[in-house]
Amino acid sequence: MFSARGLQKSFGSLAVTHNVSLELPRGRRHGLIGPNGAGKTTLFNLLTGELKPDAGAIFLDGDDITNASPDARVRNGLGRSFQRNNLFANLSVRQNLSIACALQAEIGHVFWRSLSKFPALHERVEASAEQLALSAELDTPVMHLSYGTQRQLEIGLALQREPTVLLLDEPTSGMSPEETTAMQTLIKTLPQSLTILIIEHDMDVIFDIAERITVLDYGHVLLEGEPSEVRDSDQVRRCYLGTSN
Repeated sequence: MFSARGLQKSFGSLAVTHNVSLELPRGRRHGLIGPNGAGKTTLFNLLTGELKPDAGAIFLDGDDITNASPDARVRNGLGRSFQRNNLFANLSVRQNLSIACALQAEIGHVFWRSLSKFPALHERVEASAEQLALSAELDTPVMHLSYGTQRQLEIGLALQREPTVLLLDEPTSGMSPEETTAMQTLIKTLPQSLTILIIEHDMDVIFDIAERITVLDYGHVLLEGEPSEVRDSDQVRRCYLGTSN
């Protein structure tokens, strides 16, 4: 469903991504971990089109999207969340979801008609809020939501485009333990047909969610395997998890 083959990226003389390859079948929950400076965010930006690779190729459901723009990738089925929330803070939860739903329904360009004229859109917004456990917050301005709830909403916006692949960039970063648990629950309830690639610093979260994990170290793939293989690897323990039991 989603693959990267031999990706390379340098900034001047600094090589950040070295021949990185990933293969994600449909429905895979795949984790991406590594110490600070390992190149995780650069790799995500290559996959989403924010950066162009110096070499290599990216495929989405068999189509070569290496040179596609970020918005073209979204239209082709690639969704993402950001490391920092990317929401309309002055608008309500309902309004944020309505904008995303209107774009998916291709009525965002009908600027002379009120969204109240589209009852199906409102039904979809309510259903989405229920899935996200945000029904009670529909009319709350986003700026008044907790950080964790805002993160849930951002994933909800990405889901409105009905992606086949979803990239999650540090979804639990900065969350309280309770918010982290809520986010884990949300990710686990996403459709099993949805392919997910997740960067995550919380090892308990990544080992709980991921079926397979890729470990980056200075832009290289240090190891790829099942969570048990990664947990038991002396290489990973030395470079990332620490040496103590």
